[in-house]
Amino acid sequence: MNRHALTTIAALAGLFVCRPAWAGNPLFDLIPDALDPQACGGSGCWTNHLRVTDIDGDDDLDLLLANYSDFFGGSNDPEPLVVYTNDGSANFTNTSAAAVGGYTGNLRMIAVGDVDGDGAVDVFAPQGNGGPYVLFMNDGSGVFTDEADMRLPAGDYPAGAAARMGDVDGDGDLDIFSADAYASGGPPYGRLYINDGLGNFEEAMGAIPGSISGVDIDDVEFLDVDRDFDLDLFVNAHNGGTGALWLNDGTGTFAAGPSVSPPGNNGNHYNAAPCDVDGDGDLDMWIDNIGGGYTEQLLINDGSGNLTDETAARVSGNPGADDNGVICADIDDDGDFDGVVITLSGTERLLENDGTGNFTYVPGIFPPPGNCSLWGEFGDLNGDGRFDLITGQGECSSSDEVYLANQFLPPDSLPPKIIAVEDPSPVAAGVEPAVRFAVSDRTVTDEGPRLDRAFIVVDPDGAGTIIDATFMGGDLFRAVLPAGNDGELVTYQACAEDRNANLACSDPQVYEVGGEPPGGTDSSGGAVDSSGGGPDTDDGVDSATIGTMTTMTTMTASATVTASAGDAGEDTETDSAGGADDGDGGGCGCRQSSSGGAAWSLLLLGLLAINRRRGRG
Repeated sequence: MNRHALTTIAALAGLFVCRPAWAGNPLFDLIPDALDPQACGGSGCWTNHLRVTDIDGDDDLDLLLANYSDFFGGSNDPEPLVVYTNDGSANFTNTSAAAVGGYTGNLRMIAVGDVDGDGAVDVFAPQGNGGPYVLFMNDGSGVFTDEADMRLPAGDYPAGAAARMGDVDGDGDLDIFSADAYASGGPPYGRLYINDGLGNFEEAMGAIPGSISGVDIDDVEFLDVDRDFDLDLFVNAHNGGTGALWLNDGTGTFAAGPSVSPPGNNGNHYNAAPCDVDGDGDLDMWIDNIGGGYTEQLLINDGSGNLTDETAARVSGNPGADDNGVICADIDDDGDFDGVVITLSGTERLLENDGTGNFTYVPGIFPPPGNCSLWGEFGDLNGDGRFDLITGQGECSSSDEVYLANQFLPPDSLPPKIIAVEDPSPVAAGVEPAVRFAVSDRTVTDEGPRLDRAFIVVDPDGAGTIIDATFMGGDLFRAVLPAGNDGELVTYQACAEDRNANLACSDPQVYEVGGEPPGGTDSSGGAVDSSGGGPDTDDGVDSATIGTMTTMTTMTASATVTASAGDAGEDTETDSAGGADDGDGGGCGCRQSSSGGAAWSLLLLGLLAINRRRGRG
C-alpha cells in the first residue's frame, strides 16, 4: 500500500494532528556502517557535496556523493563519484560501478535535475582541475551515460567547483550555471549554458557580470530574491568578500543586483543557504563562518532583494566554530525554518527559529561523536514520515554518515506553503499562458522543496482540470494553462503535495482572457496572494477563509485545516518551544479540522488519485 493510501486512511480514521512537546533528547540516531563499504579503499573519500535524490525512479531517496580532495589548488587528484541506491528502508548498496561505470574525477560539486524532460534526474559535473566536464544522462533506471561531448558546447574547460540547474529564461527546461574561478580570482566567473528543451546546451555569451567581491567560487544558488518569478543568482566566494548577487531580467541575462552586507569577519565560507526565515514571503540567506566571531551570518531580505546582516540581533548562543554550511529545515515541525549548522567542530548544531526569524542554539539534538562534516542534506530515507540526515565527511574523518530520525522527531504533519502565485495577465485569446509560483516545505534542497507533486487546478469549482508543474529552480514551479477565448474569466489555484501526502493550495486566482487583471498586483507585477487573510482564530482557521470550501487556502491529507500560504495555521497560543499549545499544559498542540475542510481535502485527494492512475497506467 503506498503512502498516499495510508495517509487517506489516516484522514478517515481521525481528524486530529498532534505534535509532541520538545523533549530535549537527541532527535537523530547515528547508524554505524550505514554506507558500507565506503569508497576510497573503505575509509571514505573527501565528500565536499552530496545529493539525496531518487535516481532510479522507485520513489525512494538514493545518494550521490561528489568527491575531490583538493583544497582550492586546482590539482588533478581524482576520486570516485559514489552512488548508493536505497531499498526504501534506508539500506544502501554501493552501485557506482553499474550506475556511472566506476567514474572518477575532480568533482567538488554536482548539479542534478531532469534536463531532457524524460522524468529522470541527470547529473552535470564541472572539474575542479579544468578537465573535461561531465553530463551524465539517466536512462530512467539509475544507469548514467556521459554525453557531454554531444550535449555541451565545445571549448575550454575552466576549473569549476560549483554548479546549479535552473530555468533562467522561463521556457520550461533546466539550464545550467557553472562557476569558473575555482582556485583563482577570475574573471570570468562562470558559464551559463542554455537548454534547447531536449538536453542540448549552448553557452549564453555575455550573460553574467564581470566582477564579484572575493575569490575562489565554491557555491552558487538560484533564488528568486526579488520575487518577480524569475531566478536570480547568488555566487559565494570562499574568502576575500561575500561574492555577488546577480538579478535576472527574465530572459536569462544577469546584472549586478541589490546590496549585500559584507562579511562580519574574514573567515572562509563554503555554503549559502536561501530560505524565508521570518515568514514574510521573501528569501533570506544564511552563510557559514562570517557572522562575526566565526559564527554563521544571517542576511535578511527587505523584499526587494537587499540582504542586510542582522546576525547580532537575531542569533543567540551560536558558538564560533569552523563550519561548512547551514541547512534550512523545520526540525520541530512548527511551520518555520530552523538552521542546522554543518560543522567541522563536533556534532551538527541546531539553531531553533521562534517563528519570526530569531534563532537560539539548542544543544544535544545530534548525537556524538563529532566529525568533520563538509555538506549535508535532509530527506526521508526509510519512509516513516520523518526526515533523516546524510553528511559528507572530509579532513579529519572521511566516512560519510547516515542519521535516522528517532521517535522524538515529529513526523511531517504540515502542508507545503504556497508563498506567491503569478498573475499571467494580460493573456490574449488562443495563447497558453505560463504561471509560476513559489513553494516551501519542511526542508530546502538543490532540487527545491521535497514535493511529491506541484500542480495547477484550473476551474476548481467546475471541471477541476489538474496541470502538472515543472520545477524551475530555487523555490519556483511553472505550469502552462490552456488557451482561452476572448472575455473568458479563468480561475486557477496553485497546489503542492509533499512526500508525506500533506496538500496545500493557494486562494483562487482569476484573470480575464484579453482583459486587464481583475485584482491588484504586487510591485513586481505578480498576483497578490490574498490567502494571508485576517488574524488567526483559535480553531486554526484564518478568518478570511471561514465559510465555503472554495475559499479554503490550505489543506492536508490528514484533513487538518490550516490558515494560509504565509501562515502555518497554528493556534495563537504557543508553548515556550514555539510549538502549538493546546492549553492543557501537556505540550501537545492538537488542531481539529472543520467537516467542510476534511471533505474538501479528501475530495481533492480523490481527484489526484484518479489523475495518477490515468497518468501512470
